[in-house]
Amino acid sequence: MLIESIYKEHGYINRIIQLLDSKLSRLEDEKNVNYNVIRESIDYLSLVAEKVHHPKEDMIYQYYIDHYGEHEGLTNLLLEHHTLSDDTEGFSITVEMILNDAIVPKDRFKEQLKAFTYRIRQHLELEEKEILPFLKAHLTVDDWKYLESNWVEEEDPVFGHQVNKRYLELAGKVR
Repeated sequence: MLIESIYKEHGYINRIIQLLDSKLSRLEDEKNVNYNVIRESIDYLSLVAEKVHHPKEDMIYQYYIDHYGEHEGLTNLLLEHHTLSDDTEGFSITVEMILNDAIVPKDRFKEQLKAFTYRIRQHLELEEKEILPFLKAHLTVDDWKYLESNWVEEEDPVFGHQVNKRYLELAGKVR
């Protein structure tokens, strides 16, 4: 079912966030971190969120609005998906700078990493505690059937049966 796939994807995203939190802890303890794994993590979040996860949620949120009327929380989340995309892109640029030997102050990087993971965690929490239960309570079985008929599930490149070779290092850390 479509909503179960959203919860599953949230679980995957949370595992990536936990990995990034562990990298932040290492940085705070003045230990080295593998920035390639951080890059793969950000790349994964960008790919999955922008190409699969958020479009799926957006389809459901927009369907509700179109069929049942405005809902402030859903409208806000549709907009937030775009700002999360911008945040991910911005953070990705910082990671690339570090990997290309640009000087990025560690304190600035740690602040960006902390803010990035916090924002994603808050977003997922809002969806899981308020929005998804609301949708489960208000969309009918026929609504869900219609939505599912308009969505094609894709294999996850890290947590699916076949790991995409671009994420081998990341998959080794989170699977």
